[in-house]
Amino acid sequence: MPSLLVKLPNWMGDILFSYDLLYSLSRHFDRIAVCTSSQFRELFEIFPVPRTTVIAYAPESWPHWDPETIHEIEDFRADAGLLLPNSIGAALALRWAGVSKLYGYDTERRDFLLAGALKPPGYRIHQTDYFLRLLNLFGISETLYPAPAAAQRERTVVIHPGASKKERAWHLERFLEIAKGLQERGVNVQFVSGEKIHAGDFPVLVRPSLWEFTELLRKSSLFIGNDSGPLHLAQQCGTPVVGIYGPGDPKVTGPRPISLARVVYHSFPCSPCRQRYFRECDPSENGKPFCIERITVNEVLRICAQM
Repeated sequence: MPSLLVKLPNWMGDILFSYDLLYSLSRHFDRIAVCTSSQFRELFEIFPVPRTTVIAYAPESWPHWDPETIHEIEDFRADAGLLLPNSIGAALALRWAGVSKLYGYDTERRDFLLAGALKPPGYRIHQTDYFLRLLNLFGISETLYPAPAAAQRERTVVIHPGASKKERAWHLERFLEIAKGLQERGVNVQFVSGEKIHAGDFPVLVRPSLWEFTELLRKSSLFIGNDSGPLHLAQQCGTPVVGIYGPGDPKVTGPRPISLARVVYHSFPCSPCRQRYFRECDPSENGKPFCIERITVNEVLRICAQM
């Protein structure tokens, strides 16, 4: 097949969920370009996809790309474009950049902009499978991205207490209790954070590059974190993970079967929610949704010990 330009999602976790799709496409198209935010360019150096070019744009420019990005898209001369975001804005942006033959899900009433469209499933499936279904638009069967290579691992646990939205993040104080419990068991603990945090006597790696973060994960024996991109980056490195899920839906954005994984999750009558904090539920006295507030240190520590 000729050339294809793929507009990737705006979150690291979703980009990693698309890797099976991208690898399947790379085995059938002569050339592929992935259009992504510049903060994720390194992902494709660390986890390369064959025959793939990266067109990176400044995050603040989306969806009104700068002229340089438009020129890169035009110079690639894609025969078709595939939209992974569900928004009509993503379709308009690629049409504006000169990619006229677009494919994707029929969402936000954008089917009039698409040369080929799929109806989204009427039930919840994992985001990886949601992306893989787009292969039906090209008559391609799925081929999974190669599994992470086995690595010599140290007795180190990485804890990432952050999340894209603070309401989705378990309390830092509870992560610190987990760290102390693991340290008592003779385990080294390394915190990683996107901002400066107070982690007692534990070392904190602040805003590492993706290369630096990946090298740490590949040597670690366990990752503990919230429903966030770093959890899925750890899995991409083959690292066992413990994911703490509150408002999110593990069935949709939970760990993949590419490394050992456990999820800590309390289902409520309103679970999973639309994460419109706190218009549809009341916060706990600590300012968190009750679905994540109710997760205790003891149950997470017990699972970590089992892992």
